[in-house]
Amino acid sequence: MRKELRFDGERCMGCCACEIACKMEYQLPGGIRFLIMRQTEKTGRTGQKLHFHFDRCRHCQDPACIKVCQTKAIFKREDGIVLVREDHCTGCRLCYYACPFQAPRFGESESGKVVMQKCSLCAARLDQGLEPSCLLACPAGAIRLVTS
Repeated sequence: MRKELRFDGERCMGCCACEIACKMEYQLPGGIRFLIMRQTEKTGRTGQKLHFHFDRCRHCQDPACIKVCQTKAIFKREDGIVLVREDHCTGCRLCYYACPFQAPRFGESESGKVVMQKCSLCAARLDQGLEPSCLLACPAGAIRLVTS
């Protein structure tokens, strides 16, 4: 069964609680975000309206990042979650250029090497029966975890 996050931009308030929860969960340094809330203004018949977008790794069914990774650092679990073995990553950035969503980020690993990092769908939390931190933090219920 494949797990994925679904986002309802109509419910989103643009508070960025999901971004903050993710940064706190993974103790991400300044400048690195695994998910990014973006907003655009659109003008229609009734005036201007803000639209919110939830940019993050999509854990694609056929991930381009896995195909280009020469060290096999990127892999996909049976439940569809795409993860990175940081100790195998060379930081070459081929995954970034292959990803249609530019989801891969690059930061320093515990060993001091610059490696690819990204949303893991809070796989460790899911393995414990918990929900992703971004989902729990969303006061509007704009983020859902679905299994397909």
